[in-house]
Amino acid sequence: MIDVFKVFYPTHYNFAAVSILLVLLVIYLLTKKNFKWSLIFLAILLVFNIAIYKRTADKVWTITIEPEKTSDPYFTPQVQTMSFSAKHNWTITDEKGEVHHWCWVEEYWQSFAGTDIIAKLWGSESKKKMIQSTESRASDITE
Repeated sequence: MIDVFKVFYPTHYNFAAVSILLVLLVIYLLTKKNFKWSLIFLAILLVFNIAIYKRTADKVWTITIEPEKTSDPYFTPQVQTMSFSAKHNWTITDEKGEVHHWCWVEEYWQSFAGTDIIAKLWGSESKKKMIQSTESRASDITE
């Protein structure tokens, strides 16, 4: 379990910050002899870390990286496939020196970044009207 956290927390330091803040809150509550709330936040801390461990341990994520287009007709770059896991290769450095990483956090972020919040809140018709009004104002400014 510690091995998974050693590779997970340095990459996703925001989760580590939440864990550290929860530990400090539990310590503060224990110094004030507030045992009820310290037990509640200790349970939250344990559930948080166990959930991270369950989502990360013994899982493998595979992504494909599309190559850049080249004008050379004799050279066709190959599609790269990378597999990430907490036990073997958490981060991969390619030949350009870029560090690649992928896990469930990035999957959630991609699904969140792909949602249209305005369409969810006000509906797709309102979104279309808002886009049209913004485009008409932008064209009025440029003229």
